[in-house]
Amino acid sequence: MAAAVLVAPLTLAAGSAAADDAADDAALPVTTTSEVVGTSVRGLPMTVVHRTTEGATRRVLVIGSIHGDERAGMRVVRALRDRVDLPDQLDLWLARTVNPDGTAADRRTNDHGVDLNRNFPYNWHTSSRDETWSGPRPLSEPESVALRDLVRRLDPWLVITFHQPLFGVGVNDKGYRTVKALAAGMRLPLEDFVCTGICYGTFTQWVNNRTDGLAVTVEFGHRVRDWRIRAAARTVVDVGAGG
Repeated sequence: MAAAVLVAPLTLAAGSAAADDAADDAALPVTTTSEVVGTSVRGLPMTVVHRTTEGATRRVLVIGSIHGDERAGMRVVRALRDRVDLPDQLDLWLARTVNPDGTAADRRTNDHGVDLNRNFPYNWHTSSRDETWSGPRPLSEPESVALRDLVRRLDPWLVITFHQPLFGVGVNDKGYRTVKALAAGMRLPLEDFVCTGICYGTFTQWVNNRTDGLAVTVEFGHRVRDWRIRAAARTVVDVGAGG
């Protein structure tokens, strides 16, 4: 694992949306670092940005994209990366994409043709080699292993993964109040995303059933306006810090 690299905090113009959002938050200095936590099949880096203030304990992991052709969540990660201040209790980890090969190719799968969101060791089984191929075995892909290891190391209380285009926030058996708060803040409906026959080995299921944390799937629509991106980023901060 590469050593963490200090990234200089960004300065935003007064009156910008991010600066306005920050005005209501605590003014403790925010430390921003960047870390390579793994590499893809093609050797592209999987980079995570860590933003925190001294003594923060509310650890939240945000994943902008696990399917390379679902890119709106990366705009949320960018908004969170560019925000000036954070609540003093929020320990924020940001992964723009955990599928750099798919993102580079604008393709759902990684370079092996595996749907990384079907490659986790909970309720996994084999599937046909189409766009939701689960791979030859659980955790067969370096990206899945790196993400598994990151979650185990961080032990976040909340993991938010962005997808498209089903438009809603997925209801879990776990953490209903938090899920409801995320949906309300992002102005998305609560949805029970039933996908019988293809939702096996998903990352969210693995987190919710194999760790103490809560994982929530947020699905934007096909097109996502800037106001919704801002609302999503603001809600991540508010819910993540307040729980």
